[in-house]
Amino acid sequence: MSVAVRAEHVSKTYRLHRERRRTFKEVALRQLVPAEDVQALRDVTFAIEPGEAFGVVGANGSGKSTLLKLIAGTAKPTTGTLEVNGRVSALLEIGAGFHPDFTGRENAYLNGSLLGLSRKEMQRQMPAIEEFADIGRFFDAPVKTYSSGMYMRLGFSVAIHLDPDVLLVDEVLAVGDEYFQHKCFARIAEFRKANKTIVLVTHDLGAVARLCDRAIWLDQGLVSASGSVRDVVNAYHQKVGEKEQRERAARGEIGGRKGDRTIEIERARILDQDGQERVVLESGRPASIEIAYRNPQLVSDAVFGVCMYRDDGISAYCTNTASDGIAVPPKAEGVVRFAMESLALLPGGFDADVGITDPQDRYYDYLEKGITFRVIAGPPDWGREMGMARIPHRWECE
Repeated sequence: MSVAVRAEHVSKTYRLHRERRRTFKEVALRQLVPAEDVQALRDVTFAIEPGEAFGVVGANGSGKSTLLKLIAGTAKPTTGTLEVNGRVSALLEIGAGFHPDFTGRENAYLNGSLLGLSRKEMQRQMPAIEEFADIGRFFDAPVKTYSSGMYMRLGFSVAIHLDPDVLLVDEVLAVGDEYFQHKCFARIAEFRKANKTIVLVTHDLGAVARLCDRAIWLDQGLVSASGSVRDVVNAYHQKVGEKEQRERAARGEIGGRKGDRTIEIERARILDQDGQERVVLESGRPASIEIAYRNPQLVSDAVFGVCMYRDDGISAYCTNTASDGIAVPPKAEGVVRFAMESLALLPGGFDADVGITDPQDRYYDYLEKGITFRVIAGPPDWGREMGMARIPHRWECE
């Protein structure tokens, strides 16, 4: 059986013209400055099998939406070949393909005719389209009166009811309310069961993990990773985590410090299961936070502490040696490790404060956001959990 979508060495270049000049002199001068070519996609190759759910992830400007336009047929590759088999229904930019002066019903008929459906076929589908969109009397109002959420509701409803072989969904789903998003994802799951092909572009990596079989990561128009969703998402987190740490360090957001330094932290870092310093760690694997210190006065009441926060500032877990009944022997220098047999944090960005205090919480040395790291998904069956931390549990059935 032929593939649903195949891209071979596809590139797409746009010509970026400068702002239009209004005077004759400006027009003449503009001719001396050539237009700039912007390469949105570069040498992209992949294949999607019929019935597969395929994810496309990447930052803004990475070429994701350009790729979907090529698959939808609203744009053509500059070089390379793109093969698409079957009827394609696309939900791209909000309002794309809608005539602003037509009503929702009229635009539904228009979209159906563009895909080759007869008016009789559309009449059969229209009650289902109207019911799923759930925009009430606005279904017969001009779409120029719609909010962005109503555009998305109508667009998604039309796209899924045109009996496509390939459904393209851009990240416009983020516009909808939570109830409608759940309804959309439930319908996408039904499409998967019906052996329809889905191409999903989204910033929601959790949605890709829940819905997709494979994925690619686009970075500045290039395929940076492809394969299983887990491998692609982890590679994406790795790159993002390293970039975030560099940027935050440059902005001075990492390493705020306080204390009299009677005991001084020489080094604080987070290590993986092999004892290697890492920026990105795998959830569920062993990890440790290491604090190297100097204690020239041999202070005997030192309390070592660790406090981990999600990158939005919500506390994940805090503890110290005193709380855990551990006494650190006085030494001129040494290393204290907060060792985790299994990192219980779920994927996301995190900071850790590390500090040394006396029993009355007076600071000897304290590093605010002394460590910053990112957690990625662990073993394959852990990719669908949501939240901040993994709670030890079991299921019981009677």
